[in-house]
Amino acid sequence: MGETVIYARVSTADQDLSNQQENLHEYAVTRLDVDADDITVLRDKSTGTNTDRSGYREMMELVRSGDVDRVVVREVTRIGRNFRDIHEIVHEIVEDHNVGLSIVNDNLEIEPGDDLNMRDKMFLSMLAWGAELEAKKIKQNTIEGLRAAEEAGKWVGHPPYGFTTDDDGYLQPNENFGNALDAIEAVEELGWSDRKAARHSGVPRRTVPNVVDRKDLYLTEHADEKPD
Repeated sequence: MGETVIYARVSTADQDLSNQQENLHEYAVTRLDVDADDITVLRDKSTGTNTDRSGYREMMELVRSGDVDRVVVREVTRIGRNFRDIHEIVHEIVEDHNVGLSIVNDNLEIEPGDDLNMRDKMFLSMLAWGAELEAKKIKQNTIEGLRAAEEAGKWVGHPPYGFTTDDDGYLQPNENFGNALDAIEAVEELGWSDRKAARHSGVPRRTVPNVVDRKDLYLTEHADEKPD
């Protein structure tokens, strides 16, 4: 008899992966009557909507090896986040490799060796569309949040050389801010090369062009904020 694979994943740092794992383990033992010794637990804790994760890859490798009887996940989004991916992966697990699939929160149970019947296919399509709409909504909310932050004057992404960001996301000059000013002066006013400006200012040579391109950020927007 092959193993039952439990795949647990959370998408944010504040979500509890251990609780999800324990709930799936209890479900496999009590509802599916699986021996605890026959359970393999795979975990991922990462953000994003792609399935390029180590635990996920290992799950699919075990499915394709033929040593797995059943896969247990919490919800269909653990299989994929868009309509096409979910259908392809579920069909591969269930019909190509004859592996059972339990999607606990979505109440989808397919026994090992069974094909997808018409009800399963219709229900899967509904779940897949819902997952894709949810993923698009999350992406749109993220984009809108970034736009709102930019409009509020907050910096989105890694701060430029010579700055850090405070707890609210606003740029604050740091100890390298003066170096950036020296590099801008060397290139813009003295006409020095990036290499010479880097030696003079202490700014990394590859960073000098970026600093110069953003000179208004240093000379205008934060001109009065140079650290002591």
